[in-house]
Amino acid sequence: MTDARIELVQLENGDIVLRRADSPDQPLVTITISNEVSDLMPDDKIDIAQSMVEAGIDRYRDIQIERVEDAQAAQNMLH
Repeated sequence: MTDARIELVQLENGDIVLRRADSPDQPLVTITISNEVSDLMPDDKIDIAQSMVEAGIDRYRDIQIERVEDAQAAQNMLH
């Protein structure tokens, strides 16, 4: 299995996308920040987007752990 490299980049239209480096035309996640908010943080958009992606990954991991724990608990109830 090869390592899939991902990147977080800002597009010309201002959107920030998370994408595989080998598939730049197929974003995994697109973050659009309104002009109003963008004006408040013109130099911080990538950092904010990175924090959003990290929070999403952390939450996904937590959900997966909860599902495994729930499945284990259900299996233990059957024994």
